[in-house]
Amino acid sequence: MMKKRALFGLLATMLGAGGAQAAWFNGNDALTSAHQRLLNGQTAASVEAMIEAWQQPNLSAAKQDHLAQLLALAITEDCGRSLSQKTLPDWLSNISVRRETVQTTSRVYYRLQVSGESQTGVDALTLKKWPDQTVMRGEFSPAQQHGWRLIKDGLSDPISQGLYQLTVESVSGHTWSSWLLLTQPQPRQTLSWKDTRSWHITPFDDFNSTCQRPFLSLNLYPHNQPDGAPIWSAEKHKRLPTQLPMLDVPNGQYWFSVALIERRWQGALSIEEVQRIGRAIDLPDLDPDALNRIAPSRSDKQSDE
Repeated sequence: MMKKRALFGLLATMLGAGGAQAAWFNGNDALTSAHQRLLNGQTAASVEAMIEAWQQPNLSAAKQDHLAQLLALAITEDCGRSLSQKTLPDWLSNISVRRETVQTTSRVYYRLQVSGESQTGVDALTLKKWPDQTVMRGEFSPAQQHGWRLIKDGLSDPISQGLYQLTVESVSGHTWSSWLLLTQPQPRQTLSWKDTRSWHITPFDDFNSTCQRPFLSLNLYPHNQPDGAPIWSAEKHKRLPTQLPMLDVPNGQYWFSVALIERRWQGALSIEEVQRIGRAIDLPDLDPDALNRIAPSRSDKQSDE
């Protein structure tokens, strides 16, 4: 656990010096309580106070930014695992929330995805931003209920920082709900193309060492099916590559995607921040007609985790 003195120093740096800093610690409101509890090592209790603070009416933009920074600081203790003591019910195996920035050669857009697994089955999912803004709502068919995914795509702006509520309904009629706190969206693009087969990754100078380091997900799709199953994919957790390896695929045009994924936690919830770049590429190989005979189930999945 981070020492109280070191944490206070980080808070002072984050908040600025002088009277502006001291003002945050005066009073008995939820924001003050969040500070005090975090300084005392009561991370889950501090997050509860942050949730209460987000629910205050007419919360100023300065206080919203401040709460997002305070959350980011709390995550550094153990990558967010102690942010919440709430566990998943027996009928939910896992839940992941993914906030994604997608950059192609022609545009930049944003995506939100909530996915998970359930042995019993999930009937519906709702994500709302406080106080009552529905961000996404979906119901699942019987074929989707055990491994489910809900995506909101093509957004013109990233999903913003703030307080959200996630509600999951099981096929047996049970409901599980949890508050979700999101930090500020990634302010800079750390992944960019160098040319058609290689890319650049900005060094992770300020990366939080209590989390797993960011990893790469590489996917190659038929050019006309970029949202389908990849015909080749790989995950790289160490010695992140910066160019596409030679692949044994037929001549043709493909859609190639590179994603840099950072993962943290809010208790039992997995939160992923993803930067993805994609483009069309031409790859030479054997038989141009063989592309039509490649089935998605033959994807060559590799991992060096």
